[in-house]
Parts: sequence; structure tokens; C-alpha cells
Amino acid sequence: MTTNVNTNKASGSYSLFPSPMKSYFLSVVAIVAAAGPAVWLAWLAMTAVGLEGIPLALATAVLGMVLAVLFFATLVAVGKAIKFVK
Repeated sequence: MTTNVNTNKASGSYSLFPSPMKSYFLSVVAIVAAAGPAVWLAWLAMTAVGLEGIPLALATAVLGMVLAVLFFATLVAVGKAIKFVK
């Protein structure tokens, strides 16, 4: 009976990334950098529509999440384009 063993040395290790903590730290920075402006813009947009109270909070949360994802994707794409992150 033979065992098929994956001999790929990079599999399951951090050898492709010199410092895994750098990747985590930059992800947290990108999330915070995307979420702040996203929530602020969502709040401005929803108050301009005239919402108040709970409807304002719910609409701001939904729109803020959508904007944050777009901002985060943009930050990651720019970081990869300028070779700041892998």
C-alpha cells in the first residue's frame, strides 16, 4: 500500500510570506481605513434622505457595509498594483 503525500513545501506553511503578521496588520489597517469613511458617507447619505432614529441606523449599517466592501476592495487592488502587498 502506498501513501500519496503532498511534497509541496509551501503547502501549509508561511514560507511564501516572510511575515504573516504583516499581512494581518495590513488587513486590519485596510479594514479600518475603509470602514471609517464608508460609515460616515452612508450616514451623510441617509440623513440627506431624511431618515431618523432606527431606520437611519439600519439604512446606515447596510449602506456602510456595502461601501466598506467597495473601499476595502479598492485599497487591496491599489496595494497589489503598487506591489505594497502580495
